[in-house]
Amino acid sequence: MTRTRICSAILTVVLLAAFHPAARAGGSIEEVKERGILVAGVRNDAPPFGFVDPTSGEVVGIDVDLARAVANRLNVPLKVRIVTSQIWIPYLLNGDVDLVAATVTRNPDRAKLVDFSLAYFQTSQRVLARKGSVASLEDLAGKKIGTTQGAAAEQNVRDLVPSASCYFFSDSGKAVEALQKGEVDAISASGSVLYGCLSALPENEYEISGSVKLSEDGFRIAVRKGDAKFLDLVNSTLAALNEKGDAKKIFDKWFRSREGSGVRSATAGIPQAMGVVTRSTSTGGRFLVLPIEGTFRPNAGVSIFDPQGNLVGEGKIESIYEEETYIDAPGAPKGLIQPGFSAVMGYGTLEAQKLVLSKKEIIEQVIKATTEEKGKIQREIAQKHEREKQEREKYQEDMTKSKLYLDYQYSDYYYRGR
Repeated sequence: MTRTRICSAILTVVLLAAFHPAARAGGSIEEVKERGILVAGVRNDAPPFGFVDPTSGEVVGIDVDLARAVANRLNVPLKVRIVTSQIWIPYLLNGDVDLVAATVTRNPDRAKLVDFSLAYFQTSQRVLARKGSVASLEDLAGKKIGTTQGAAAEQNVRDLVPSASCYFFSDSGKAVEALQKGEVDAISASGSVLYGCLSALPENEYEISGSVKLSEDGFRIAVRKGDAKFLDLVNSTLAALNEKGDAKKIFDKWFRSREGSGVRSATAGIPQAMGVVTRSTSTGGRFLVLPIEGTFRPNAGVSIFDPQGNLVGEGKIESIYEEETYIDAPGAPKGLIQPGFSAVMGYGTLEAQKLVLSKKEIIEQVIKATTEEKGKIQREIAQKHEREKQEREKYQEDMTKSKLYLDYQYSDYYYRGR
């Protein structure tokens, strides 16, 4: 996008925001108190700042706790809304959220549209790649780098490594999958986000290069432009958390839990994913799975559910080859697992059951498509069998005629010879 188009786009957004009812209101504090709830935009794919708890199914993390502290200052409950780097500014400008706590950083273009709080976490933009492949910025020259379109990370890559090609991903899980498949050579994002990506990858195969930094910045809470009263409230809340030691407790809680066996193993170490069985394979106990949510990890364990959400067994991801994912369930009775059964990774049993039931329509489509395909194959087999039968009958008939004809020839020859 050219600089002129960028400026034009920014101007359009600013004009739209200026005429939006939220921009002309008395301010976010008054709106929140009148509504009786604070709506915060957070991420669900950036542990430990924002991610889905596998037990409760709720979005939790550092950013959620900081937003809740602001809500507590206003004596209202907190409601979270999932945002991405592409939509958080429009959501904020349109009044869909009151603030954004989603690992956002400040840059000059963003500062024209929204206001930013004090930095509550210092971070560096780094690079995640296979071990030993990136020791300096020069090693990234001409490489394919995964990042987020429109984010500061993209611009930093373009400025510092102009020969590199940027590949864009809507969430870190997809970027990790692309890195494993070799579709990109590296991922560039904030160090904290890359930490979550690294813990979802096979141990000792990937690393975050300590010698490569593309920028130094800090995560901040974003509010609507010009709402000084609300910005002061957010800043005073962050300052109070720091002075009382509560901020340290929040950070220690989430970073420690990710390093232990709890959140780390349930969310980052084993990403959450779900797929639907489409067919069995010639290898006994092995099934082809169609992923419909999340990113599967090779060798990870999965729980297997029938279409009604009943747990029927356990298995593991045997292999992932391009778009094909295979699971092994050798302990399952022969014929038990059928098309429409689900393989779920990274969720507790209750949450997995809810997930399976929520995907009822997709599962029914898979069952219908599989049944139709099976019926088509059976019809083709029957038609082939009928064709072969007709061909055999015709052959036998031709052979019979040929034999009679030969007999007649021989007889005729015999009589002529006599």
